[in-house]
Amino acid sequence: MSPTLEHGDWLLAVSACRLRPRVGRIVVFREPRAGGRRSIKRIVARERNGWFVLGDQPARSTDSRAFGAIPDEAIEAVVLCRYGPLRRLAWLLA
Repeated sequence: MSPTLEHGDWLLAVSACRLRPRVGRIVVFREPRAGGRRSIKRIVARERNGWFVLGDQPARSTDSRAFGAIPDEAIEAVVLCRYGPLRRLAWLLA
């Protein structure tokens, strides 16, 4: 599978307070074990402890397999669309 996002893409995201995270959506969150570093991944499952996220290229991605489920309070935003560069304009909301 080719990645949905590439380095340099411009994204439009809304607060997780306004648009709830759910399976299939791409979210911006603070990684629990990386000093709060922001990351962007796709939600693939809801677990008892939070959300399980994976990168679109799992063989090359650091995701929930490495740092575990993401708690609700760590999710900051849900990505709506990629608006730049214009040739890659796309809605990303699942």
